[in-house]
Formats: sequence, structure tokens, C-alpha cells
Amino acid sequence: MSRLSGSLAAILLAFAAACVSSTVSHPKAAPELTLTQSMDVQLAKQEAFPWSLKRPLVWADFKGEPPRSGGAAAETAYTLLYGARCTGQSFEFRVIAAFRPKESWVRPAILKRPADSTRALKHEQTHFDLAEVHARRMRRHFAELIAPCRVTTDNLSEIAERMVQEEHAAQEKYDADTDHSRVPAEQARWDKEVATQLSALVKYAR
Repeated sequence: MSRLSGSLAAILLAFAAACVSSTVSHPKAAPELTLTQSMDVQLAKQEAFPWSLKRPLVWADFKGEPPRSGGAAAETAYTLLYGARCTGQSFEFRVIAAFRPKESWVRPAILKRPADSTRALKHEQTHFDLAEVHARRMRRHFAELIAPCRVTTDNLSEIAERMVQEEHAAQEKYDADTDHSRVPAEQARWDKEVATQLSALVKYAR
């Protein structure tokens, strides 16, 4: 089971002419954060960490308290962050799929059953992998924009929000098809398909 924390966490900095500068006004103005610094601040605020092939999820990452009701064994909470910046005609962007430990949880009973624990953790990892697939699709979209510094922030946000909704629909279909990992054949099919998509989009890995 997965949960996208908020519909989209977005940072639009100095993008086109319509965007307000992020510099705070003081008697002595503070230096403006770079796009990378701004994204890192957002990750730190959410105590989140980005998807990484070298850093698969472990149950110790799931630090949230399970709800008293409901039949799900675990829940993966994550966020999709994107940021874009134009400096003159130079376009910069960044997209991150990030895991949120404090809002992710697993029921203790699952951890006591090794086979169920392994199956459930793999199911949650594929949720996170699927989020990364859609982050890569968003990176591809940004990379392929023609004259991106002429695109308005409203149009960019509309496109990004549509892509986030597509990601959310894919996550729901994944849970429905696999019945939250209870249908082994479907789980295996989704694991393979998501891995294939990650490989096909490797050019757009962070």
C-alpha cells in the first residue's frame, strides 16, 4: 500500500517572468538558494530520502505508527518533488521521488512471519520503484521541452500535476491487481514490469 503525501510538492524558482524571486528581503539580502539547495531543504523538512538503486528499503525505514483499523500490512509514504529554474535562457530542473519514514509504517505482526515479511517488503519496494519510474518520466518531459524558458509556471504546473495524477492511478492499479501482494502471479508481473521501465528510463535517473 502506498500514499503520496500531498498531491505534489513543487518548487518553482525564478521560472520565466511570472515567478516571484525566492530571496527574502532584509536590510542585507540573504543569498538566494540554488535549486539543489532548495530541494534539499524540502527533503530535510520532510525528513525524507530520495530513491536510490543502491539503497533499497528496509523495515527499519518504516518509523510511523500503524493505524488501529484497516487490513493493510504496511504503507509506504512518499513525495514527488520537482523544481525548475530559468536563468536567462538557461533551464535547470530537478525531480525527486522521496520516501517519508515518519509517515510509513508496518504492522509488528508481519515482522514475526518471515515469509510474509519478505513478501510485504518487496511489495512496498515496488511502490517506491513505481514512484521513481514516474519521476523519471517527469525528468524526461522537462528534458525534452522546447524553449522551456518560454513556458509559464501555470502551464508547467498543470503538466506536472497531470503526471502526478497518472502516477497515483498507476499505484492504485498496482494494489488492485496484486491485492496488496496477495496474488503472487500479479505481483511477479508488476515487479518485472516496473524493473523494465526503470531500465528503459535509466537515461533519466538522478
